[in-house]
Amino acid sequence: MRGLTLKQLAERVGTSNQQVSHLENGRRRLTLDWIERIAIALECHPADLIGGDTQLHNERERAMIELFRGLSEEQQEAFLQATAALAKPMKKKDEQPCFRCR
Repeated sequence: MRGLTLKQLAERVGTSNQQVSHLENGRRRLTLDWIERIAIALECHPADLIGGDTQLHNERERAMIELFRGLSEEQQEAFLQATAALAKPMKKKDEQPCFRCR
């Protein structure tokens, strides 16, 4: 939902455009409550609003996250275990562990 004006975002959040401006410019503390309200207004996950390494790099990552969010807690745990098993490097039969790994 990019391309919203300050006023449009404020209306969706249920506050004034001055409050949103204060949040944007650091004149008001951005609490978890504000992050959740803004995320709901933008129809995204709160983590999507935080910069850094939390950004998704491609459509595959975004699709995987969306699928994961739709799973029950039990399914999420099974997914994480299966993904962890897939992510482990496979050893060849004849391969010996490296000196540092022994």
